[in-house]
Amino acid sequence: MPYNIVMPQLGLTMTEGAVTAWLRRVGDWVEKGEPLFMVETDKAEMEFESMGSGYLSAILVDLRQTVPVGTVIAQLKDQPVNPEP
Repeated sequence: MPYNIVMPQLGLTMTEGAVTAWLRRVGDWVEKGEPLFMVETDKAEMEFESMGSGYLSAILVDLRQTVPVGTVIAQLKDQPVNPEP
């Protein structure tokens, strides 16, 4: 069953953000609490830790694409996946 990674709300006034770097690639195993991506807000750039464990199966937003808080930006799965070429 997939686990959705959403754009986090890193501050009380944050309404949107953009992923500036993925620290893992599709197909990689990610442990809960490990750094997964960098988020840029209107005030800062911050590292975000995974809230779950699994194989990174899909990245659903482009780098620097601004999306609202709560938008699904990636998915983790229990089973290994083939990375995209």
